[in-house]
Amino acid sequence: MSEQRFLSEMFQVQPPHWGLRGDPFLWEDMKQAFAETPFPYSAHELVVDVHRIFREKTGEDLTNTARPFVEAYAHGGMSSGMVSGKFWLGTAIPLLLALRDVAENNMEEFDKILVDGTARFALRSHPCTPQ
Repeated sequence: MSEQRFLSEMFQVQPPHWGLRGDPFLWEDMKQAFAETPFPYSAHELVVDVHRIFREKTGEDLTNTARPFVEAYAHGGMSSGMVSGKFWLGTAIPLLLALRDVAENNMEEFDKILVDGTARFALRSHPCTPQ
């Protein structure tokens, strides 16, 4: 029997860029939230849960124009503590969906992505990624 794997592993691959200074902190909170969520996991559930966690952590719905301030994420700088809904919808969620797809279909390839940091390829190739 194969070893149990968890969605939190996807968060080891950082996005190619961040939206605002609070986004890396929310990324870490998401990682913790998915620490005990095993594969397999549907794409729909993943998107619903990211939206739910975004709301729980920021107090706002995840929309393209959302830019909530989260005191716990404020560590200095102009956009300190601010989270970008545009980043989560346009970069983070497509990346997570691409990583989930790879993990669901080929765990060996997923492991290579974790080691090699080839998230940019995964992100470009996912159908949800804006072109």
